[in-house]
Amino acid sequence: MRRFLAGVLVGILLSVGTGLTAFLLLGSWLAVEDPLERVDAIVAISGDTGARADTAITLWKAGWAPIIVFSGAAIDPESVSSAEIMRREALRQGVPENAVLVEGASTTTEENAAEVAKLMTGRKLRSAILVTSPYHQRRAAYEFHRAFDPRGLVFRNHPANDSEWNAFLWWRQEPVRSRTLLELVKLGAVYLSQTK
Repeated sequence: MRRFLAGVLVGILLSVGTGLTAFLLLGSWLAVEDPLERVDAIVAISGDTGARADTAITLWKAGWAPIIVFSGAAIDPESVSSAEIMRREALRQGVPENAVLVEGASTTTEENAAEVAKLMTGRKLRSAILVTSPYHQRRAAYEFHRAFDPRGLVFRNHPANDSEWNAFLWWRQEPVRSRTLLELVKLGAVYLSQTK
C-alpha cells in the first residue's frame, strides 16, 4: 500500500510540475523567432504600432531589407490608418518615402496576411521579416503561412521589442497576463476554425 501511495504522490507531483512548466514556457512558445536573413521586405502589422514600427525601422536601418511594409486599418474610422501612423514614424526616423509601402485596409491578422501577400506579389517581393508583438507572433505566423505559402512567398519571424512583455514573466502582472491568455484563446480559435 505504501508503494502505491508513493507512486500516486509522484504521479501527482510530476503532473503538477509538467503543467506548471508548460504554463511558464507558454510565453516562449508564443514568441516564435527565426534567425534573421536578408529579405525583400520587412512587414510590421498594426496593433502596438509604436514597438512594431520601431523594430521594423531598426531592422531596415541595419540593412535586413530595402523596403518596409506597414499593414493595418485605423482603429477609429475617422482617423488615419495604423499603417499610416507607422509610415509617418518611419519617415520621422529617416526612412525615405520610397522605402515604405502602406496597406491600410486590413482590420484583422488574417486580413493583414492576405493583403500583404497581394501587395508583395504585385511588387514582386518574395521574402519578408514579419514583425509583431511577441505574444502575437505565433498566431500571426500561422495566418501569414496560410496567405504566403500558396503564392510561394516566405517569411522569417522577428518579434517586436516590447518593454512591457516578458516571455518568462508574462503571468506576473496585468494587463500583460490577460493579453497573453487572450492571445492563446485567439490562437486556439484560429486552429479550431481550420480543422472544420
